[in-house]
Parts: sequence; structure tokens; C-alpha cells
Amino acid sequence: MTSQPMSIDAEAEPAAGKSATLMGIFDFSYQHYALGDLLTNQVNLAIMATEQGLREIDIIVMVNPVRPSARYQTFITRTNYIAYLDNVMPVFACNPFLRSLQLIRDPETFNFMIASHHRDNKPMWPDLKTHLKMRQDFPIDHRRINAFHARFGHVPALVAPPGYETWARSFHESELDGRPLVIINPRQSSLTENPTVTYRDAPLAVWHTFIDAVGERRPEVLFVMVGGFQEWEHRLLYRRNVFIPRTWGMRLAHELALLKTANLFMGTSSGFATFVTFTDVAYAILNVEHSFARHAEIQVDDRRYPFAKPNQVLTWRPETAEELLTLFEELYPEIGKDVVTTAGAAAPTFGRGGVSRSPGTDAA
Repeated sequence: MTSQPMSIDAEAEPAAGKSATLMGIFDFSYQHYALGDLLTNQVNLAIMATEQGLREIDIIVMVNPVRPSARYQTFITRTNYIAYLDNVMPVFACNPFLRSLQLIRDPETFNFMIASHHRDNKPMWPDLKTHLKMRQDFPIDHRRINAFHARFGHVPALVAPPGYETWARSFHESELDGRPLVIINPRQSSLTENPTVTYRDAPLAVWHTFIDAVGERRPEVLFVMVGGFQEWEHRLLYRRNVFIPRTWGMRLAHELALLKTANLFMGTSSGFATFVTFTDVAYAILNVEHSFARHAEIQVDDRRYPFAKPNQVLTWRPETAEELLTLFEELYPEIGKDVVTTAGAAAPTFGRGGVSRSPGTDAA
């Protein structure tokens, strides 16, 4: 069933003396540890704040150690939830209106904060009645986003976690030789400890052929493979035109910052694809599930979301090497015009010495 946009407490315009801040509530006892859904809701929150004339957003993340996950994520337990939480926390810092972020693990404190906010008639999402139902439909749809775009001609853009974009630009120039960056994320859930919908996994042989072909045609391009440490295939390490941030001890925040500064993203429908959906970065999101079309208010085989730019495209079937090359050549020329390189130029050496220190990394 298509999810209904959660309503929001308080009137449309903040009255004199009322809060100018929207409170966003993420309670993982019924919401999901899912990058794509959490990122889409950051855009939804920004839209709600804009529509109500609010200037900032305070986010409360609630994790009850006794009930750390929703019923569809039972593999997340009281003994391992911290690892899952640590992985998704950078998502909340991508909200362009973020003022504060609080993590709470005590239910009484959490309930008191919500009750006080509701009592004072301050705006919050979801509203109290919806929150008390402890239910959210998935996947998160684009209805609010499409309506906002139809009205204003744009949607709020996600940002890199604070401090990381500056690091990413410096790292790109100093360690990656300023080469054009193509972020890739061919989904490989089958390599993780909790595989899900593995039929959506990308065909690795196809990607390897594509990466090698680009290495011959466009040696200046550097592919950056993002995703969890279990999710990349180790033969990529032997390719001179591939960089894997996780092998340098980097995490999600670093990857999102590199993505924000990249020239192009190519990958399966995923959390990284969702992030780039709400940026100005050129992208090709591949093999979108047909069932998501109605949630996005588009038709299967539509090439773009309603709010997408001309260099942001979708495909709806498993990719082939030929299709990947065609998409690359379509989207790359606009970003490669000013690159001067020698066809046989050596790739940067991705050793551990001389790495730039980065926010949140003691030593990469």
C-alpha cells in the first residue's frame, strides 16, 4: 500500500511567540534502519519546514535497547543494534535545515520530550496521534516531494554531513590527484551477513567489463566504490581505476561527502542512489524496482523523476555492459571537457601512507 504522508502538529504558520523550529522524530522501534527511507524523510522534513515558514529542524533519534528495531528487521537485536545505528547516524546530518540532533535511549525521557512539545503546540513530525500508532508504511513515497516541486520548481537538496565536504574536496585534490570521480554502487546484498532481496543485486561480471572498458577509453576517470565493507567484491582492488574508501577506514559520512562532490553516480537503486536523487550530481540509477513506480508517481520505463534534471536518469531492467557504457558516454562528456590527461598516466597509489586525515577518522 502506498504510504500516506505523515501529518504534522501545529498550524501552518508559526504565530508570534511560537517555535520557529520543526521537531522530527525517528523512533527505530517502528521506523527502519534504511538509508533510502531515512534520506527521503530528510527531504520531506525540509519541505514541511519550508511550507510552514520554519527556519530550522531539531531531530530526535530514539532507540530503545529493549526494542531496538521494527518487526520487519528482527535481525537487529539488543546485542548488535549499536552497529546498525552507527551506520545510519550520518544520514540525519544531511538535512539542510538541521539545527540539533539528539540520540535518546531512555523511553521515559523520550516520551516526556514529545508530550511537552505537543502540550506547547510546537510543530513536530510525525504528529502525536500518528506516532502513538507506532507504524510507518514503506517504502517512503515521493508524493509530498512531487507536489512541492510542482508548486515551486525545485526540491530541497541534501547536504554532506558538516565538515565532511571540505575534507572531501581536499582529499580529492591531494590523494586522488583531482581526477574525475564516478561513484559506483552495484548492490551486493548477497555478500552481507543478512542478505535481502538478492534478486536486485547487480551482475558483477557486467560491472567489471564496464570498468575495464572505461579504463581503456577514459583513463582519467576514477571509479569510487561505496557501500558497507562486506558489499564490495575484492577483485576491484586490482583495478588501477578503482578506489574503495572503506579500505582506508572511511565510513558512510566520508562516502556521502565524496558523492556530493563527484562528477557522476552510477549504481543500483539503493540508499546512495536516494542521496544523489536529491542533489545536483549527474546520475544513472539502474534496475529500479517496478513496484516503486507508483510510490514515485511515475510509470515504469519513465526515464526521470518529475524533479530530476536532464543528466539524472533511471533504468528499469538489469544492466548490461553495453548499457552501462552507453549511459556513461551520455552523462560523462559534460564533465570531462576540461580534463587534461595522458592516456598512459599512472593511477594514484592508494597506500596507507600520506592519507589525509578526515572528520570522524583517527587514521585512514
